[in-house]
Amino acid sequence: MQSRNANKNMHGFTLLEVLIAISIFALMSMAAYQILQGVIRSGEISKRHSEELVTIQRAMLIIEQDFTQIVARASRSESDDSDNIRVLNIGKSLYGSEDEGIEFTRLGWTNPLNMLPRSNLVRVRYRLVDGQLQRQYFLYPDIVAGQEPETQVLLDNIETLSFRFWNNGWQTTWTDSNSLPAGIEINFTSKNFGEINRMFLVSQSGVSE
Repeated sequence: MQSRNANKNMHGFTLLEVLIAISIFALMSMAAYQILQGVIRSGEISKRHSEELVTIQRAMLIIEQDFTQIVARASRSESDDSDNIRVLNIGKSLYGSEDEGIEFTRLGWTNPLNMLPRSNLVRVRYRLVDGQLQRQYFLYPDIVAGQEPETQVLLDNIETLSFRFWNNGWQTTWTDSNSLPAGIEINFTSKNFGEINRMFLVSQSGVSE
């Protein structure tokens, strides 16, 4: 009699209870998965943003090194036209740029013990092509026949590129072929970071041969 009564008191889960438990577990699993996915996406976005920030910091360092070491040295152009021999070339669509382009000569190109067949002068261009802020440079400050510039992509997703020049006030053009402005401002618009501008003082050195 006692065994029969014990069997009556023991019973398992009903089908409805099992279904409810499975549903609750599924909902909790889905919520946990969504939280995990959100954490992963946030981590990826943070990593990508950090990488983009490092890239733009590296680009600005290169730009600063170039613009703060500009020297007033006139360079011959591809056309070898004496009217185009200038210490600073700037213009819309210059050098295939989709916005403004600029070209100048800078000092400070490392040549340890003068072992390399070049000087410490480097001719540099900046231009905007296919959404890329490109830096071009030549092995020799005066272009020789057949010489092609080396191209370095500094930044992607760039929409605009422009420059201003300080000479008792800011101006958007520079027409003096023999001297440099007291300061140069570079402006560009990044899809990721918006409008960015930097101003650089320019050394007022004489024309270097």
